[in-house]
Amino acid sequence: MIKSLVVLRLAVAVPTLYCPVLPVPAIVERPPVTPAAAAPTAAPLDLAPEAGVYERRGVGLLALDAKDSTALHLKEGTRRAHALIRTVVDDAESAASAFDGRVIRRLGDGSLIAFPSYASALAAAEAIQAGNAALRATEPKSPALRVGVHAGRVLVDATGAAPEIYGAPVEKTLALAAVADGGQVATETDERPVLPEPVRAPDAPRPVDIVRVELAATLFAGLDGFAEAFERDGRRTAYAAVKAFHAFAREAVERQGGRVVKTEGDTVMASFPTAAAGVRAAAEIRAWSGARTGLSWGRVIREERAGELDYFGNTVNAAARLMRLAGPGEALISEGAIDGESSPLLEGAARETVVLKGFDGARPVARLKATKAGRGSGGTEGP
Repeated sequence: MIKSLVVLRLAVAVPTLYCPVLPVPAIVERPPVTPAAAAPTAAPLDLAPEAGVYERRGVGLLALDAKDSTALHLKEGTRRAHALIRTVVDDAESAASAFDGRVIRRLGDGSLIAFPSYASALAAAEAIQAGNAALRATEPKSPALRVGVHAGRVLVDATGAAPEIYGAPVEKTLALAAVADGGQVATETDERPVLPEPVRAPDAPRPVDIVRVELAATLFAGLDGFAEAFERDGRRTAYAAVKAFHAFAREAVERQGGRVVKTEGDTVMASFPTAAAGVRAAAEIRAWSGARTGLSWGRVIREERAGELDYFGNTVNAAARLMRLAGPGEALISEGAIDGESSPLLEGAARETVVLKGFDGARPVARLKATKAGRGSGGTEGP
């Protein structure tokens, strides 16, 4: 049974998101996809019928996340934990495909999936949690899934190899998944009622091509106040700001010999062969007005699936959590990323300890403070 959660929004002061003047592709209004009068299902979701940027109404959204994945890595080891998490996420994505779900982003230990309607997303959520419960009955170490469901009008960017979606409904869906408990579905209470939808046979999961463990620096960087910017500044302004930030971060990463692994909304994930390269990139990216950056070093699971590259493990989890703890214009560098080559780059950085969710005890870090003249105000500064 679906459990609805009421999410309270707190009024907080959010700095204005820097947005350079950039040409933004014309946004085309697209009609909502609704079920036909005689049919119980909505038409299949097609997010990229044409290249460009356009709006789509009535899109169902589902975010799922493996609960307590950090603790699982610590208890079971990197390889075993990754296999357990990958199994539950693959099973969930296969269940979603039976309801015409399309994976938009892979979120480390979860996914963001789009559907033709709210009803499709909610029905898929029930099927996903039923399948997860059955799996955990036979394999108790498998993680429980947290699921959030929402719907609304989104901005579709179909200019790249794969479509991406942006907008307040996306951020609300991710927030709902974050507050759900394991085995629970959190959804808005004022959405449309569930319509009956037949289940088709799910597509087979994509095969894993290469999985190996390696040492690498992982960086996460994201914009401060991005979710609020969509409602405060409008979709076009927020979209232009995030695309400009993506381009700036990619240039900084590639300049240091790193590789952008993926972008997730306002966030950029990158990998570097050395800690020093990651520190130099983090110092540059944090100069962008409102950016928060986290960097860690250690063992990661490198996975290549059908040509797509991703990284997993607690080194990745630590970098993401360091980014969330950093202030606007700051970078938090884990102790493991401070070595003989990167140490001189961190002279003058504040040394402190922080507590990361899911990790035991306080962890030493170096904090690069916000620059006086960041990218958004006319210049850069830093190591």
